[in-house]
Amino acid sequence: MLSRPARSEVWLREICMAIDGTDSVFARSFTPLKASRSLWQGIRRLRTRPLADMLYHNAQISRSPFFVCRLHGQHPLYRSLHGHLGGKCPAAGAVLARCSVFWRLGQPLLVAEAFLPEFWLVASSSRL
Repeated sequence: MLSRPARSEVWLREICMAIDGTDSVFARSFTPLKASRSLWQGIRRLRTRPLADMLYHNAQISRSPFFVCRLHGQHPLYRSLHGHLGGKCPAAGAVLARCSVFWRLGQPLLVAEAFLPEFWLVASSSRL
């Protein structure tokens, strides 16, 4: 999805977002390493700020359509999620995920999000 050769170096950011203290969304973003030092360098300085802060306020950035799937146990996003949550990780088939690519002047930033079962409980309540 990044339109780059296999095994190209990338810069990777992984976070787990909580709503009211409950882990709800696990996200992984990556871009070519070179782009992380130029057009996408802002991702390196986000710390705990949301990625949306830099994506939705720049007219140079466009977004691809979403790709949606149910994660299987060998999916790289699920393996990272499992590494983060350990024994609290839901079964692979219970995790829905989406990804899309943001493009800025020809440089991609892939964003993948895995929605934990707790997310759907929060989303169905009036708290959002």
